[in-house]
Amino acid sequence: MNLKHGCRYSSPAVRRPRQVSRWAPVLSMAVLGAGLIGTEPGRAATLDAGAEQYRSHLITDVDHTLASVRTLAASAAAGDLAAAKQAWIEARVGWERSEVFTTGFVPELDRDIDAWPNGLIGFHAIEAKLFGANRTDFENEASELVRNLSELTARVRNAPLTPQGLLDGIARLAYEVGESKVDGGESRVSGTSLNDMRNNVDGIELAWRTIFAPTAESRDRQVEVGIRRSIEELKAMVDVGELRRIDQDRLRGATEELVLKLQNAAPLLDLKKPTLEADAR
Repeated sequence: MNLKHGCRYSSPAVRRPRQVSRWAPVLSMAVLGAGLIGTEPGRAATLDAGAEQYRSHLITDVDHTLASVRTLAASAAAGDLAAAKQAWIEARVGWERSEVFTTGFVPELDRDIDAWPNGLIGFHAIEAKLFGANRTDFENEASELVRNLSELTARVRNAPLTPQGLLDGIARLAYEVGESKVDGGESRVSGTSLNDMRNNVDGIELAWRTIFAPTAESRDRQVEVGIRRSIEELKAMVDVGELRRIDQDRLRGATEELVLKLQNAAPLLDLKKPTLEADAR
């Protein structure tokens, strides 16, 4: 079952909630500073600088998604089915990479943009018509998606980015890849679920490398190397030709292992251990 709506847990290795819904917002974050991140002088500034550097990548991904959805809407209005399908696929790249941020910082927009499996709005409402029925009569859905993504572009530029919230986002997205996307995936109608997973892992790698890796390496290189190897392992697992070629049990185990490594690394970063629960951080 998808983490976005709830999940069933089987392994005691990772601390799990009984039920996880769309994670609660972390927009109640107070002023950033050493008191929030930790007590070591200069520590918060390092992580905050990494978060701001990550913001620039995040803006690029979200802007690309919005541009592609605008192309999608225009292609559909012109009756160009092939161009509309290609634009939908291209829009998903930046979106899936950005889920490290969206699921925790803007959960209400995340739901409206990417609700599934019962997607009556957003990407998957369009997917059902476009790929499932080869229809382009989704003007209302496309207009709403453009509005929501336009709001997201503003939020990405202005939302406070706490390192804690972003570490939580990495852990949650890693868990979701292993537990809910491998069994058929999110984008089943279009057949692009494997792309979703690859882009998720790319987003995880980008966030870790940009925000946390420099600080982790300066404190304990072996910890950073271990996390980087786990991410590389995930990338290799999803670098296959077909979704059915993925070893589901092995992938689930690898994502759980990455979550544990992130939890164990958190004190090194003067952060709380990332949780899968819906606690505001």
